Amino acid sequence: MTKILVRQETTLVLVILVIGAFASSRSHLFLSQSNLTEILRSSVIYFVMACGAGLLIIGGGLDFSAGAVFTLGALSTCKLLVEGVPWPPAILIGMAICCAFGAVNFLVITYLHVPPIIATLGTFYMLTGLNNLVTSGNDIIPLPQSFQRIAQGSVAGLSSDVVIAVAVGVLLWFVLERTRFGVNVRALGGNRQAAVGNGLRVLRLDLALYVIAAATAALAGVIYSAQVGAGQVTAGGTSTTLNAITAVLIGGVSLMGGMGNIQGIAVGAVLLSLIDNALVLTSIPPQYNSIVVGAILVGAVAVDHLRRARIYRKR
Repeated sequence: MTKILVRQETTLVLVILVIGAFASSRSHLFLSQSNLTEILRSSVIYFVMACGAGLLIIGGGLDFSAGAVFTLGALSTCKLLVEGVPWPPAILIGMAICCAFGAVNFLVITYLHVPPIIATLGTFYMLTGLNNLVTSGNDIIPLPQSFQRIAQGSVAGLSSDVVIAVAVGVLLWFVLERTRFGVNVRALGGNRQAAVGNGLRVLRLDLALYVIAAATAALAGVIYSAQVGAGQVTAGGTSTTLNAITAVLIGGVSLMGGMGNIQGIAVGAVLLSLIDNALVLTSIPPQYNSIVVGAILVGAVAVDHLRRARIYRKR
């Protein structure tokens, strides 16, 4: 399984190189340091959200409320900031509020037996309405400069938002690949009945995964607010949810659970950002973005089906 994932990641890297070669041949600005930095910075939001969403999908879950949780995390934090709360506790409180809704998703799915896609879509619409109700549809400004430096500053020559994304990726990579929790998550996603039969604490795993997915969505919203210097009511939404899940699936995470890794998700997030950037620099109409991303997504899911069939044949 590891070899198959490595081959998919290698294929994605080749796709990135091909798109990069095309873009650089059409625009000399593509390979400039400022543009490459911008590609990395724009992939931060996709990646941070996709880390939690990917971990959840590997464990056999699914969350379509991420875009609304993204907005809730941003608005909750920004509301506290303008009320004079220092940014560290403001961020923690905002993320805690979102984690509570992750737990609500778990409770609805587990105890009311609502399918994950329906439960999380319901949460998405409720939170979207709540976000507009609390803010009256108005953005939250101005935000303290100390908070904005979270995303607009630099650490050792790297943009601080990129550093945060790397830290999140390394942490969740360690959790997935080097801890008992990660082993149990893969077992849960690979065969839920077998996981129950082997005595895994399935409910605790499910709760942790939905809370982690909500936490990373909220953190992505906080980073975005720091990038733009405002708590935007229109940020997040359906497109953000779909972009995060697309990065997960393109990165080699199986929609059926049990397979995937953080490295692949990182490559998937960079690829999405690269496509956006390349189309702008080459003056290609933005409508082609959806066509290219859709084609890559269909290809990634098709590859997932083929690799699963191959694994089952071997077994």
